[in-house]
Amino acid sequence: MTCANGRPAMSARRRPGRRRMRRRRVGTLLSTLAVLVSSTAVGAEGAWVLWEHSYEVFVDASKDPHRRSVAWKRVTVLADQSDCDDRRVREARAEFDTLTGKGVGATLTGSEVGFDQRNTRFRRGYRSFECWPDTIDPIGAKGK
Repeated sequence: MTCANGRPAMSARRRPGRRRMRRRRVGTLLSTLAVLVSSTAVGAEGAWVLWEHSYEVFVDASKDPHRRSVAWKRVTVLADQSDCDDRRVREARAEFDTLTGKGVGATLTGSEVGFDQRNTRFRRGYRSFECWPDTIDPIGAKGK
């Protein structure tokens, strides 16, 4: 027996098997999709990295500020953003206390410490403590 398109007709017995095969494929596809979605959700709630960014600023004769990035240093990895935010403020406070304890003129604004420098045209140095997701490298993200 042939169909209108000239191909042999499938027996009624073979069709249910094809449907079962499709159901299996769809089930496998849905299972794979569920695993991918759940792993993406875990990645979205991933770790946070506390970075210390050191940079210097000087003002030229025409009063234009010039900034030079000195270094990025990975301080620690924390479980979530709120822990990282708390830690960055504590790190900045500790840095400020260390500098002022040495007699260096310093200021503390949030999680950024500014301090006086000598023997360089960059009269002011800064250390900024920043939290970034562990999937981002701040050096590349900010082009520094």
